[in-house]
Amino acid sequence: MENDEGVPEALTLEQAYRAAFRMVEQYIDLEDDPDENLILLLQYMESDPARWTDWLAAIRWASANSDAVDPHD
Repeated sequence: MENDEGVPEALTLEQAYRAAFRMVEQYIDLEDDPDENLILLLQYMESDPARWTDWLAAIRWASANSDAVDPHD
């Protein structure tokens, strides 16, 4: 099912990871002088074998702390 903007209402964990990866990649591409930490994050997401377990830990944290960050702020 999709919302009014044609965006799926739910994603698999893999789709959400790819979306997060793409968001970081897009931000780096937009900047003339991207922050080194964002570049390191992108490199980490591409190469570190622990990244999937870290991603799952982040999902668990987000599920337990849904009021911690408002994505619309």
